[in-house]
Amino acid sequence: MDKIAVVIVETYSAKLVIANVVQDNYFSICDYEVETISPGLEMDDDHFLKKNQISSIINILKNFRKICDMFAVTKTIAVATFVRESKPMNIYSFFDEVFVTCGFRFTLMSSEEQNIAIYTGIMNSYDLPKGIIVNVGADNIHLIHYNRRNILNQSYIPVGPKTLASMYDLSKLGKEETFEKVSKYIKSQLSDFDWLSQIEPEFAYIGNGPYYEDLSKMDRIYRKYPLEKDDGYVFDTADINHIFAQLNALELNENKKLKGLTEPRADIFAYAVQIIKTISEYINKENVTITTRALIEGLLFNSVTPTTVEKPNSDIVGFSVMAQTSEYENSSTRHNEQVYNLSMLLFKQLRVLHKLPRGYVKVLRVASYMHDVGKRISYKHHAAHSFEVVLNSEIYGLTHRELILASFVASLHSGGEIKMSEWARYNGILTVEDADATKKLGIILRLAECFDRTKNNVIVDINCDILGDSVIMKTATTSDATFEIQRGMEVRKDFEKIFHKKLEIL
Repeated sequence: MDKIAVVIVETYSAKLVIANVVQDNYFSICDYEVETISPGLEMDDDHFLKKNQISSIINILKNFRKICDMFAVTKTIAVATFVRESKPMNIYSFFDEVFVTCGFRFTLMSSEEQNIAIYTGIMNSYDLPKGIIVNVGADNIHLIHYNRRNILNQSYIPVGPKTLASMYDLSKLGKEETFEKVSKYIKSQLSDFDWLSQIEPEFAYIGNGPYYEDLSKMDRIYRKYPLEKDDGYVFDTADINHIFAQLNALELNENKKLKGLTEPRADIFAYAVQIIKTISEYINKENVTITTRALIEGLLFNSVTPTTVEKPNSDIVGFSVMAQTSEYENSSTRHNEQVYNLSMLLFKQLRVLHKLPRGYVKVLRVASYMHDVGKRISYKHHAAHSFEVVLNSEIYGLTHRELILASFVASLHSGGEIKMSEWARYNGILTVEDADATKKLGIILRLAECFDRTKNNVIVDINCDILGDSVIMKTATTSDATFEIQRGMEVRKDFEKIFHKKLEIL
């Protein structure tokens, strides 16, 4: 299995991501490292990077090289994104020194290239057909407006919370004046982009970057949200005011720390929240959806799946489940695909019985492909383990509700019932209709699993006749399917309990 590394140097941090490349078409991130650059790679008035700055980053990159060597990385993508209006005079000699000492060949990304990579990472991992992406970094803001998977407008603001902290000194100006000036400055920058005032109400607001993730963490804690997952979390932009008020009540200085957040310094985080608060009000959006995948994933997609350079992946969920299952269960890929195909077939054939809307197809698809992932933990009780593995997997293109439902459905593939104590944890996310749907999807998945028990794909088609109080399933086979039919008949009692019909399989 090939491994690919992405190394990114920003003004205040350096990041390393290692990904497994599966079947030459899919990737799955397996390691991540981030180091703070101290002092930051900021240019002085002479536009030169200083010796101590260069030494600091080279020491970090040497450790990154050791990690890459340990993983036997076969390809490396190394980029620098810290340049703002102009690049340092000695940037290329710096790159040469890095190559000699660490073996990383760096390229410098323009703001437009960064925008495109951010867009690519998000569009290939989240299913929102049109929206505005706002990425807030330590010293920059990226704005990307798209529709039907095409970029309409893009802009870049070369400031962030750390640069604004140096522009408006909190200790000298005080809280009220500082944040008023920050808000006024951001508004003045936004007003330069005419397209921002023309965004239709139906366009989604997508927040990306570590500060949005920190806002998500704080809001989830405040709401006692049951799922510890930033990606896909949706919250009211009005809640940003509540969080900012909490921050404002603290003593804001560089020594005040916030535990558990990406940005530990309370003062810098307060600047970031003020920026996000101002942007949210300016674009007049009520909800923001958090995405945690962006530039790094964009670079990986373009490298591993080159077609995404021209056009985003049209099957986000399919890409994700294949990446998740192929890496760990390569020998079971054929079985997983067969269970999925049979599940879809049964879903269609039994539509007049289950009466479920098409929205549940995505849930059944993920549960079908990933029903056996619990075996990564233990074969014994693996269906129950599948719940935890699916719930904590990096599956693209799902809402939190769909992810939770897929986890429950996967846990039912070999029988058993939903643990109501576990279901109750997610009452704020799931509905009463979801409980009924999960039971029905669980029976469908269980039958599909039984129909490929020998993993030989012997059942190639199923025709369901619904006659009175009975359902007769006629199977088309390529060879003897006695064992599969026998196992399927073991589901009869539960089938009748859920669908109120007797089951016969021929």
